[in-house]
Amino acid sequence: MEEKEIEQYLRGNRQDFHSPYLLKDMNKTVEILTEKINGQKPIRVIGDYDIDGVCATYILYEGLSTCGAKVDIEIPDRIKDGYGVNEALVRAAFDEGIDTIITCDNGIAASAELKIAKDLGMTVIVTDHHEVPYYIEETGEKRYILPQVDAIVNHKQQDCPYPFKELCGAAVAYKVITAMYEQFHIDSSELNPLLAFAGFATVGDVMELQGENRILVKEGLKELQ
Repeated sequence: MEEKEIEQYLRGNRQDFHSPYLLKDMNKTVEILTEKINGQKPIRVIGDYDIDGVCATYILYEGLSTCGAKVDIEIPDRIKDGYGVNEALVRAAFDEGIDTIITCDNGIAASAELKIAKDLGMTVIVTDHHEVPYYIEETGEKRYILPQVDAIVNHKQQDCPYPFKELCGAAVAYKVITAMYEQFHIDSSELNPLLAFAGFATVGDVMELQGENRILVKEGLKELQ
């Protein structure tokens, strides 16, 4: 372990967080969301029913609302809907006049479902932390299957340069809102209450407590006090 890593492990703080713009498609995501907020286009956050999904949904809802977005949320029913976004949720959003869907803690494996949203003319942003689905060709080479959407923020993408690969879904959502607050010139202190939810979800989703996760939990616990 390098001396810098030891120092961060023992005394790491918010200054040690990596820039959210290191996440692939973050610039694109901020650009899209800014346009939608300025145009007051209806945005729907589709999360998940576990601790990570609920916290991620809250972070996006609260953060986008603070930026002035016309935003609502949908959390799939565990029994009726199952995990993540599905066709019924997509079609319901369209029928209710939603312009943009943003997923959190899900979506990376929902290519077919999100294609329906795109075919209906909706804007779709995926924020997730799960592994990208793939198949193995006869040559033995992996072929990754990414949903064909407007932007994907997920550090597990092969070409994503983000240096820490173990963030939970709520932490990815926190990164999105960090970038959005910067874009809308909202004081970074406004992020403090959201940090508690990112730290809470990190523990609840059983992520390893190293690197940024350790700082998220340590700083999140301060906010919970």
